[in-house]
Amino acid sequence: MYDTWSPYDPDPANSPEDQARLRERLQRDQEIVRAVLPRLRREIENPDRDMNSVHEALKPYYQQIGRYLPMTPADLPELEALCWLMLERGGLRQNEIQKVLLELIGATAALESVPFLLEMLHYSRRGDHFGPERRQLALWGLARIAIFHNVPEAYAALREGLNDRRAEVRDTAANLILDAYLDAGREVPAGVVDKLRQMARSDLDNGVRRAIRRFLREPWAQSYNISEEITYYE
Repeated sequence: MYDTWSPYDPDPANSPEDQARLRERLQRDQEIVRAVLPRLRREIENPDRDMNSVHEALKPYYQQIGRYLPMTPADLPELEALCWLMLERGGLRQNEIQKVLLELIGATAALESVPFLLEMLHYSRRGDHFGPERRQLALWGLARIAIFHNVPEAYAALREGLNDRRAEVRDTAANLILDAYLDAGREVPAGVVDKLRQMARSDLDNGVRRAIRRFLREPWAQSYNISEEITYYE
């Protein structure tokens, strides 16, 4: 499951000292990633790259920083360019490299990345085995953008994800769209609730139906008076 919270996100409840330490950690870890990117580019461009060389290039990222590290908007052009280059070149460990780059872009939750994430959501090519995970990562980034910036295009993309052809993407989209409203303190629109009710009744995947029924039993849904309906369909 994709969590819209990052351990680097500021918490107003933290003391000024803790907030200062978090900022220092964030800046330190961002510098580690910036130092990794030139070597990662060389690996992407290397037609003879192997599993070990990619691991060595990414070792500082895996060993020295936490997951879901937000970068800055100024870092996005390079991250997005590397992602496009990886899609163009392909080769060994391409899925791993894409995942790292998309996690960095999504964690940044910057308005500037909305067009890119929408392109990743709709990107497809023949034999693309990473497509479902790419779409989930794009939706995760868009959910963070929706939470922090209330962007209509991001919310629309999450609703689109509820109709994805792959069950795992629909499941992720349902979880993320609720986070995108509830974590931001926004009311879940009736249209979204209606879509989730329809999926709870008739989604083709049993796992998706069970997951959404569980969501619709949570406290946020009580005002919609649908608990009896959900029980009926079990």
